[in-house]
Amino acid sequence: MSQSTVRVFSYRSDAEIARARLAADGIRSMVFVDDEGGLNPGFYTNYGVRLVVAGADIEDALMSLGIERFSIERPAVEAIVWHARGAFPLEACGLILFDGVHPVFVCPLTNQDASERRFTIDPSEHHGAWRFAEANGWVVRGIFHSHPHSDAFPSDSDVSGGSDPDWIHIIVGPVAGNRTTLRAFRIVEGAVSELTVAIRE
Repeated sequence: MSQSTVRVFSYRSDAEIARARLAADGIRSMVFVDDEGGLNPGFYTNYGVRLVVAGADIEDALMSLGIERFSIERPAVEAIVWHARGAFPLEACGLILFDGVHPVFVCPLTNQDASERRFTIDPSEHHGAWRFAEANGWVVRGIFHSHPHSDAFPSDSDVSGGSDPDWIHIIVGPVAGNRTTLRAFRIVEGAVSELTVAIRE
């Protein structure tokens, strides 16, 4: 039976709460932590924890939890992760171009701040990406950046800078180590909502 990941959580407790919500709606789910183990399973709580349902139940599960799905092709994901690793230990950043609905092009750009904790896209490159999008009939409707050492979740500065509710915010982190994840969010008036990332082959 095929399985689908509903969401990747930072903490097991959050995944268990979501699992209970699905159970209340009659949807069976499981919580997986791929590298959990040792003498005391559950001791390590701060890493990616997957909430999984049967493939046939994914749409019902997303609706039950009020989760929006964000679909992106694997080459675009690989380009974002590649840029994040290439910029390490600094934050990487870039823009995502859409055909109106789906992301079609990733623009890895320069972090003008050259910082491990914040980013500002180089203004001339930003302008160039907008012109490139317009020339191809696309729109700039997404932004990505990396967290070199912290989880892929919006920081306070990310939230304060996320002013357009229509934009998708992708974060890759932590780039250090082997637990790097890519997550997508909307930021509306300071409120963060996570989207489930569906990677298309």
